[in-house]
Amino acid sequence: MKPIKKIIFGLGNPGAGYKHNRHNIGYKVLDRLSEVRSGVSFRRKLRIDALVTKLDIEGDDVLLIKPVTFMNNSGVCVKKTLGGYGVTPDNILIVYDDIDLPLGTIRFREKGSAGSHRGIDSIIDVLREKNISRIRVGIGNVGRAGDLSDYVLSNFTRDELGQVASVVAKAADACIDWVKFDNNYVMRNYNRKQSED
Repeated sequence: MKPIKKIIFGLGNPGAGYKHNRHNIGYKVLDRLSEVRSGVSFRRKLRIDALVTKLDIEGDDVLLIKPVTFMNNSGVCVKKTLGGYGVTPDNILIVYDDIDLPLGTIRFREKGSAGSHRGIDSIIDVLREKNISRIRVGIGNVGRAGDLSDYVLSNFTRDELGQVASVVAKAADACIDWVKFDNNYVMRNYNRKQSED
């Protein structure tokens, strides 16, 4: 069995009630990857508190992980996973929603603070590391201020579903390119595209 070299985490909340929430777009990106690349389903792994599947990308085994610890405790799953598979933080990618980006937009970053996102904040806190590659997927906040928890836990509207499908596909492609190439390639090709789309 080949060792796992890279892990992609998609953040969200477990359970049918959260499935179509804006906050769960990280899960949606990983679902897209598993469907398009292999058609395999996720299986529950209790020891790391996650739903897990594995892809072969360019000959490398890559784990896709959907934490089931709920968003605010995502770091618990990430730490257990890294320890269990012997992977270092520089070989992981986190995919999550961002209210500060318009719907349909993605941004790649290789380090930085969590901003207002509690899932990435949990990961940074538990790992004590800010140099973590991430893909932020815009869900828009339509000018809202204050407590945004109701907004991120709301479902996408029917009118938004086309944009959602498009941005999920784009983020999934960026994940594959992160595995195949490097951070600079993803940053150059996906961050730049936003102004051209």
